[in-house]
Amino acid sequence: MSLKMPPISLSAAAAVAFLATPALAETKFDGPYVGAVTGLQIHNSRNAITEGTPGFLGLPDTIAPESLRLNNNDGWRGGVVAGWNGSSGSLVYGLEADVTFGPNRATGSFSGAPIPNLAPNGLTTSASRRIGTAGSLRARLGTTVGEDVLLYATGGVALADVRSSANVVVNGAPGVAWSGERSQTRWGWTIGAGTEFKLTSAIALRAEYLYTDLGRQSVLAAGNTAVRGVSALNGVDYQAGLPTAGGAARIGIIARF
Repeated sequence: MSLKMPPISLSAAAAVAFLATPALAETKFDGPYVGAVTGLQIHNSRNAITEGTPGFLGLPDTIAPESLRLNNNDGWRGGVVAGWNGSSGSLVYGLEADVTFGPNRATGSFSGAPIPNLAPNGLTTSASRRIGTAGSLRARLGTTVGEDVLLYATGGVALADVRSSANVVVNGAPGVAWSGERSQTRWGWTIGAGTEFKLTSAIALRAEYLYTDLGRQSVLAAGNTAVRGVSALNGVDYQAGLPTAGGAARIGIIARF
């Protein structure tokens, strides 16, 4: 004899299935999302290398530096992110783009020993670098831990507006000087890792670390007319290589839709 489930049992089962479906959906990180991030630039490269010219490189390191130590290199930045995630089981994959803004300026200087008959008070060599608007396009790959936590690694291409300057002055004779500036959009790479914790089905908190390297930007400080008028200084110009590599520790809030 066959048994039939009472109608009330069928209704209860349907209700349980209906209520369970949204709960399962809330554990996923799939779909498009946008967010806001802010963080501190840290672990930045700090040495501006003296690259040339040959005449400047030939000066003793007591007069002209082999490199400059850059200071005031850290700073807060903020920006926006947008991306998309897909998943397969606990595996989460996706693509993300970001744009960040904020000051990130570094400067350094060196005062050298006297040069008899040319610079009795020595030379002061200085350089600075500023990273402006920056962005990246990165792949992401991670795994969920439980229902509400995502751990991920990320990497891709990066770019930023970078402006560098270099200067040399004869101490006590500021009219005798070398100067130069260079601005360009530089490309490089970025890699990092992070975690997201879901507050609701649509909102998550994020913490991540990204390391970015845009290479070294070279800038030439050419002598002015006063320099060119001194035969002993012909061919003695300063060229510096300013670093752009550094890390960023960021936090953010993500909204999925």
